[in-house]
Amino acid sequence: MILILAALISVVAAHPASRIVGGSEAAPHSHPYIASLQRATLGIFWSHSCGCSLIAPTWCLTAAHCVDGASSSSLRVQLGEHSLSSSESGEQRIGVRRVVMHPGYNGNAAGYPNDIALLELNSAATISSTVQLIDISPEGASYEGQDVIISGWGRTVGGGTLPDRLQEVSMQKISNAECTQRWASVSGATINDQHICIYDSSQQASACNGDSGGPMIIRSSGQADVLVGVTSWGISTCGGDYPSVYTRVSEFIPWINSYVG
Repeated sequence: MILILAALISVVAAHPASRIVGGSEAAPHSHPYIASLQRATLGIFWSHSCGCSLIAPTWCLTAAHCVDGASSSSLRVQLGEHSLSSSESGEQRIGVRRVVMHPGYNGNAAGYPNDIALLELNSAATISSTVQLIDISPEGASYEGQDVIISGWGRTVGGGTLPDRLQEVSMQKISNAECTQRWASVSGATINDQHICIYDSSQQASACNGDSGGPMIIRSSGQADVLVGVTSWGISTCGGDYPSVYTRVSEFIPWINSYVG
């Protein structure tokens, strides 16, 4: 009954998300770096699969489980998006030239280690008021006890439908020690230094299917948003009873820079 979303992945994104479960609709284009990562069915029908973040004009960062086994021709990103069903001014659809999964990713290992991937786009995104780059967390950053924001088009309740409009919720980042303790009763729910967790028992908030690959950010007044995590895994019910687990971006800076520069 309690299952690791390891990737709620094959369902439409991978776990976290929902009103981001417990969240609310984001202000339009308040997360201008987020993109809907979409997959093609039969080569012609495109649908939202995961989230990703624009970190350079031709590069997006997402979760490895979102693209595991996918060909670049079956993927595209949709930038400048708020409503998935509406055609919006400034919207950009760009194909994927290359998928670069972290070589250490293992979807069969406990805790889904190294769940991170880069997408090289076919052409550079046009930077505008609705499409912008996001800064990446520096190496060694902790953020323990700070509030973070997660966003995505994932399910708003476990087993529910995907929302049409981007959702967000603010939660507190917890220590990996607390995260390990809260997942202790679930087999395979291993937490390591490459993870970053969020949890708040009072909110019943969580990421859910469809949020995978999307951003966890730090937002400070007067400063640019900073990408600190990539949605990775959680509990399949998305009820907020267990922490949502993210890939810690600061642990992968050298690998990211080896491609993005």
